[in-house]
Amino acid sequence: MALTVQGREAERTRLELVVRQLAAGTGQAMVFRGEPGIGKSAVLDLADALCRSAGITVLRGEAGEIDRSLPFAVLSQCLDVGAAEHPGVARIRGLLRGDERVSAPAGAVGQEFLIAEAILSTLDDWCSAEPLALLVDDLHWADLASLAVIRRLARALDQLPLLVVVTCRPAPDDSAIAALLRDLEECGVPTTDLAPLAEAGVAALVADLAGGVPGDRLRSLVAGAAGNPLYVTELIRDLSGTGRIELRGSTAEISAETPLVPASLSATILHRLDTLSAPTREMLRVVALLGRAFSAAEMTAVLQLPATDLVEPVVEALAAGVLEERGSGLGFRHDLIRRAVVQSHSQAVRTALHEQIGVSLAEAGAAVERVAEHVLEAGPLSRRDVAWLRASLDPLLVRAPALAVELLRRATATAGDDFQDLDVELARALLWAGLPAEAERAARAALARSLPIGRAGTLRGWLAQALMEQGRLEDTVAEVRSALALEGLPQNQAARFHAVQAQALHFMSRMEESEAAALLAVRNGRESGDGFATAYGLTTQAAVLVVTRRVEEALALTTAALDNLGATGISSDFQLSPHLARAYCLADLDRLTEAHAHLRTGARESERAGVALLTGYQSAIAKVEFLCGNWDDALVAVQSGLDSIDPLDIGPDLHAVAALIEVRRDQRSEHTDTIVNASKARPARSHTEFLHWWARALVLDAEGDGARAFDLLESYLWASGGLRRVVNLDHLFPDAARMAFCLGRSDRLAALAASTQEMADFQPSPNKLGTAALCRGLADADGSLLAESAAAYDTAGRPLFAAFARENEAVLSARAGLSDRATAASAEAVDGYLALGASWDARRTRERLRAEGITVGNRRTVARSETGWEALSATERTVLTMIAEGCSNPQISERLYMSRRTVQVHVSRIMAKLGESSRVGLAVTATLREAR
Repeated sequence: MALTVQGREAERTRLELVVRQLAAGTGQAMVFRGEPGIGKSAVLDLADALCRSAGITVLRGEAGEIDRSLPFAVLSQCLDVGAAEHPGVARIRGLLRGDERVSAPAGAVGQEFLIAEAILSTLDDWCSAEPLALLVDDLHWADLASLAVIRRLARALDQLPLLVVVTCRPAPDDSAIAALLRDLEECGVPTTDLAPLAEAGVAALVADLAGGVPGDRLRSLVAGAAGNPLYVTELIRDLSGTGRIELRGSTAEISAETPLVPASLSATILHRLDTLSAPTREMLRVVALLGRAFSAAEMTAVLQLPATDLVEPVVEALAAGVLEERGSGLGFRHDLIRRAVVQSHSQAVRTALHEQIGVSLAEAGAAVERVAEHVLEAGPLSRRDVAWLRASLDPLLVRAPALAVELLRRATATAGDDFQDLDVELARALLWAGLPAEAERAARAALARSLPIGRAGTLRGWLAQALMEQGRLEDTVAEVRSALALEGLPQNQAARFHAVQAQALHFMSRMEESEAAALLAVRNGRESGDGFATAYGLTTQAAVLVVTRRVEEALALTTAALDNLGATGISSDFQLSPHLARAYCLADLDRLTEAHAHLRTGARESERAGVALLTGYQSAIAKVEFLCGNWDDALVAVQSGLDSIDPLDIGPDLHAVAALIEVRRDQRSEHTDTIVNASKARPARSHTEFLHWWARALVLDAEGDGARAFDLLESYLWASGGLRRVVNLDHLFPDAARMAFCLGRSDRLAALAASTQEMADFQPSPNKLGTAALCRGLADADGSLLAESAAAYDTAGRPLFAAFARENEAVLSARAGLSDRATAASAEAVDGYLALGASWDARRTRERLRAEGITVGNRRTVARSETGWEALSATERTVLTMIAEGCSNPQISERLYMSRRTVQVHVSRIMAKLGESSRVGLAVTATLREAR
């Protein structure tokens, strides 16, 4: 591949620099944008050549318009061309074929998540062994899944020796590619607009092609190409091919009879193709409809010719610069050439050719998505098309859900017995494709006719799921009841319907009904041998018990649920996972280490299986780390969760946890702003709503408006007169009690004390006992109870709450004249806060004690550092050690049993704290530190 691109010296200089940086271990990204034919592919060729000359592996692909509905089309092409047999690629290919699938409720989003994680993990591992270059041409045609992966790669370039170079055409501001370019610019990746070649660049290009310096007439003619390299190239090749360029010494010139106004680019291309032999032209007219790239097997199938008969036409097309080799296949040198050929056909001819190609590819056993593209282009479906669709629907739905849905829509719109029952499949396909409202309409339409009981039960199950995904819980319950009333409904289906009903009722806070439905799910599941339905029911029953504070019983049920799932792991059907429910139980019982282990297990399984609950796991991990005092790790979980897919809208809870930390650290960012500006209600998940009220109240309190802060909490806690009862609500009671105490609200303090004592009597865990002692101590102004509270919180492993107790003990001791105890307790409180980085809490403690006549002196405890080695958390130091050992993020993920995304966030935070810009720099820093 040539290293010279005429007229692009500035681009060459930049590419040479980034390739040198890549070889040194620093990731980069570049975007080249320009009109068709302006030289984008030539610049990409230059990047390819520079990388290969530096010994860098190149993964290259080219997006095509025909593949826009095919998830990961361009990235799979990159892996096919450059990946050979690299470990991990085989699994990706299997996932793309549908060899591994998420369960139906996770749908296309879950499958795409699974594939994206596999691609990212493979590239991550690969980059730990050598630098890589990912080059993508014509990104404006790329599928959305590929764009999402490229976006995520750009965000991780500081951690990977990876060069990403893409090209695209200008696009409207509201297009997907324009949104991606804006995101890349935020990551520091600018877009370079390729300008037309200057006159000197055009002259150099003509000289290369024509073999001589252009004369005046030839220079005037190519000036009409307006500096477009492809246009210039096609003009010169057309003129040379028809003998209209004469070499006069070192000058290339055209005759006086040649018009100086060039034909259009399309006309020029077609005129040049007319000089090729008839067999070559006929071959090109057909294969142009295959897309810009195609395999030899596809060529022989659609042309219905043996490979030996295609040798001469292929050789001629390659020599003429129309086709070029693409890995093990062929492709058009430029898509504009292919388009010119396609547009030379009438619409009727194009339709007939697509039909012929579809049949030929299907008979040859081609990939289902390749067949589907041509079946769609061929117009109305024939009986043969429908037969193929029935046989190919499952793999097509996994590989190309949008194509499957469109084909089914066309099939169901056609009358005839051949199309019966495809309306049921359309409902399934729409649900898989993430279109629950349309799936509901399709399911109801199909249910309007008589169906066998098993088929009707399955369809009603999809309908219930579609309603649940739309948040229509009442309608879900109603639909389940209708399904359960069907005569002859199989018991295993009844078990699953009861489980769905239990879940919906739980979300509606109708706990008694939810528990009853869950018990029916468990009974029917066990009797029918359906382990999944049994686990589903047990998990929902456990969730009910947690809300009603029967935590020990709930814990036993989660154990039974996990046993019923067995080796299958966590299914995507769950919005309530056994691991998640079990972790909540363990955390409530102050078994935080065990809770964290189950959350990590669940998060890892979710990441591997494409489960929608990954964000939920990260939210739970963030809460546990917050309670444990591992606030940096909590923030890592927040960011990891926000970077994940979030179909259950758990992101606001993550912002709330981050805001609770930021306020205490005297910081403010998007997390705090999101909470302050959000609506006050989170009715869909009443068990986490308190986080948002707590965070908003804390913001007001930190701003010096304690009265408004307590008013806000009061309006939530006592919204219906009595004190609200919600699982984990006691986490905000220490702050609420402090505010009530400072404002003299003895009535509310008494209510908090009574409620927390009731909880402690029912479940005497150290955390519950600590909260009860804190509230009662403030209500009764009893400093000894606050000392007991601090000790209980220490036992429970809740350092923030222990500091709360000591802060308030210090205030009460000062008022009781116990100045020595007040001084000691306040110092211990400040030490506890500073260890967490809670500078606002430390300052508040000093101010409260100063008002009581006690001065809290400077402590020997060093405040939490923001940068440098001392700023690293224990987890971050472990991750850094593994980086120095040469481990990739997936390898660290395996060793620490945390999700790969979480590791990635840890690495980003380590880089920021140590001021390093690459993984290599981190490894050097860690090694030097270890050598001291």
